[in-house]
Amino acid sequence: MMRLVCPFERTVARLAFGVLACAVALACGSSEGPAGGAPSAASASDPTDLGAAGAADSEPVPQGLLFSPSKTLKLSPKQSRQLTVTTDPPGRFHVRFALLGSGYDSAPADAVLNTSDVQTGTDGVARVKLTAPSTPTTFSVRASVAGKVPAFLGVSVSSLGYTTLRVMPSYSGHRAVSQWTATARNGAKCSKLGGNPPPDGDLSVSAPAGESLELEAPIGLALTVTLRAGHYIGGCVDEPALVEGDGNQVLVYASDRPLNLEATRLDLKFGPSDERPAFTKLMKSSVTAAEDALVGNSANDVQALLDAMHDATNAASRDAFGLARQAQGWEAALTAAFGRGAVSRLREPTERWLNAGVASFHSPDTFFGQLSDQASGTEFDLTSVAHVPPADAGVPSTFQSSWSADSSDTLLVGSELSWVPSRLVTALAVAPALLEFPTQTSLQGALTQSVDCALVSKTLLAHGTTPGAVVYGSCDAACALATCANAINGLLQRARDASGASVARLSVTAAGAAEVGDTGEVTGLKGSWVGQLDIASDSAAVSGALSATASSN
Repeated sequence: MMRLVCPFERTVARLAFGVLACAVALACGSSEGPAGGAPSAASASDPTDLGAAGAADSEPVPQGLLFSPSKTLKLSPKQSRQLTVTTDPPGRFHVRFALLGSGYDSAPADAVLNTSDVQTGTDGVARVKLTAPSTPTTFSVRASVAGKVPAFLGVSVSSLGYTTLRVMPSYSGHRAVSQWTATARNGAKCSKLGGNPPPDGDLSVSAPAGESLELEAPIGLALTVTLRAGHYIGGCVDEPALVEGDGNQVLVYASDRPLNLEATRLDLKFGPSDERPAFTKLMKSSVTAAEDALVGNSANDVQALLDAMHDATNAASRDAFGLARQAQGWEAALTAAFGRGAVSRLREPTERWLNAGVASFHSPDTFFGQLSDQASGTEFDLTSVAHVPPADAGVPSTFQSSWSADSSDTLLVGSELSWVPSRLVTALAVAPALLEFPTQTSLQGALTQSVDCALVSKTLLAHGTTPGAVVYGSCDAACALATCANAINGLLQRARDASGASVARLSVTAAGAAEVGDTGEVTGLKGSWVGQLDIASDSAAVSGALSATASSN
């Protein structure tokens, strides 16, 4: 026969259930009354009040409590037994005891404890005397310290003895089951127990899936039998009074607990990982817009750079800059200095980085963030876009979303993401640019080095108003170098702002098979998504892979 075990851990629902189950008064104090008479009785006045009134937050609390022995206690009516609880680690603690009835319509009857409060010694041992009620029933004894680390001991009272009740699970779902737990109680029908699974009863046994579940139960008592796997599958059945013999068995039908989305927080990632030429073309239209903005109305890249340097010069010196540019033939000098690539000195590296950035966007983890229920509804809090912070990519950090689950544990997710197209593609270009110029820390730094502002300064100084000494006015070589860097920063800002008020919108509809945790929360997800990207009047279909794990945040 399988050993009975006491359910040490009870859910909050179990304790809340006990509030309605117990309506017995608790007389506190020492083992003797005020006049040294008979011992005072102790039972639970409110099972949810784990600590004595006024218990200080600073009261020392052990890591745990343990009844010894911990298996279900079997008693005859009015039989007394000493109960022992040990703290872990051993030490001096104030241990409080209470009796919990097993259902809405039951209580520990006239069961009593000789005291409700025990101060342990340095050994951490607390002892109380329990006297069973005069009628057969089941109930639990709870021990706690400062309302914390509660431990429970199941008690079964019978005048006719005990028999073995074999509990047989019947489950047709698809969730994995490694272990079943069967419990029993007297005095509460399944119709009165809430939740799936229902709260545990006073008598409990666990066994690996496929092995026998055998409860040693009292003869002559009607029992309510519950069955669960973790807290994500459950069932309940009312069993008539057991009789002596070997034929006592009960079939319990178990069903899945609905996915608990309120307790779910996922690290979600997805991206356009499927080949979609129309989507790629639409994304590259933002590259073209950013690249065109880099040069603007200038005839070529050399002219665009000198125009930007003019704009970066302080207002009082711009006329001097313009006169020197014209008189000293700066455009021809820079064209000659740059050589064959002069006409695309700005656009060639920028286009390369922009296209590489858009290529990195096509990945199963392009969008990464946390999906969860918040007070305002379901939210997707975006952490990164292609490994770029949302703020750098022109993307909001939070999107309102929706999710739902069906009976087959398929999670459905919907959302609409948005971004400024030119801000996104220029942000994605940073990583390829820094890969090419690893000593730089920004896109501006990489383009400044690629254009070679040192060469620009040297060339303009050689063709300045005082060759070799003054570029124009009072601007020397260092001034020209700084002006070139500032000009490139201005050009890149134009590229970032190329989309103006235009916003890209990506609709997302996703579905995935959920992995289920102990309380029905989603702990993992694998699936796919489909959507549509809209930029201005153009649109393209898009799809890809989606996955998620339980968030550690």
